[in-house]
Amino acid sequence: MASFGCAIALGAGVLLASGLVISLAGAVMDTPEATAPDEVEGIDPTLLQAYVQGPQFLEAPEFEQCTGLRWQVLAGIGSVESDHGATSTIHPDGTTDPPSVGPTLDGSGVGDNLTPHYDTDGGKWDGDDVYDAAVGVTQHLPANWDRYGVNARGGTEADPHNVFDSVASTAVELCQSAQGAPVDFTDRGDLENALYRYNPAWWYVEDVLAEVDRYDTLHPGTGTSVAGPVSPEGITAAEWALQQVGKPYVWGGTGPDGFDCSGLTQQAWAAAGVSIPRVTTDQYTAGDRVSLDELAPGDLLFYDTRPYAPGDPPTHVTMYVGDGQMINAPSTGQDVRVEAVDGTFYAPRFMGAVRPSP
Repeated sequence: MASFGCAIALGAGVLLASGLVISLAGAVMDTPEATAPDEVEGIDPTLLQAYVQGPQFLEAPEFEQCTGLRWQVLAGIGSVESDHGATSTIHPDGTTDPPSVGPTLDGSGVGDNLTPHYDTDGGKWDGDDVYDAAVGVTQHLPANWDRYGVNARGGTEADPHNVFDSVASTAVELCQSAQGAPVDFTDRGDLENALYRYNPAWWYVEDVLAEVDRYDTLHPGTGTSVAGPVSPEGITAAEWALQQVGKPYVWGGTGPDGFDCSGLTQQAWAAAGVSIPRVTTDQYTAGDRVSLDELAPGDLLFYDTRPYAPGDPPTHVTMYVGDGQMINAPSTGQDVRVEAVDGTFYAPRFMGAVRPSP
């Protein structure tokens, strides 16, 4: 029987093991400096600057338990929460005119809210001294603002109607709402849980993740610089693969409802008009070898996952999608997901990377 080169069953304890830190960051990204696109369609330049600076706020020692936050996550939240402050003029100093204030949370069902949120700020931020409303481009409840609000501009009072404060405070809340537990924002599960804490509705989590994935695809590598060239085919393959996130792993699956690891990568490159072999061992020899510091979206990463998978190595393949992330159809019982290239399970089992030839 031909091996499809994917793990059969990896226990959650193996995938989520902590305490052992194996970092390929220096190898994957030769120059891991924070970079950002010059512009992003639909985002005011000042707000984009706030999104880019937001993760830097977590570099303070008190947030050392939280790692991997990037501007695309904050932009995903801002997109869903306020359409990037579309109803306000955003001034260069970050102030918004008029202030961004959400629906009154009086339990009437507006904004999907059925529980009254009575006033907690005397109307200071939302202009209502009876009920609360979320405020700022990333929509903070006044009670949460009192707990997590920070001044990112070096002034005295944090202001949710300043985009720099609003976005930085979102970063702080995503971190501190875990109550001291480690949060790795490059881990899809950690990110999902953080977003759910921010707004406890799974439809909301899905909407934000869709926006995050879109920004990751349109602007790959802009959370951290990417050394490798970016090809249109590679971008198309990565974008197609990201659209499969959440679909189940299926042994021998080539879609559309489920995939194994090599079925996902084969079909992603097929969507880009490029034919590659079906199984992992054949994909490993089809294309040009690239080093970790040359990775670009669409590149295939190969692993020796024995004894969790049968056959000769490589026994598993994933696809690089930019910003130190890869898309992965892991094993039976799990779904297609995005995770860090330097994760503790896969990094020490890495064998090589290949760029399919258009």
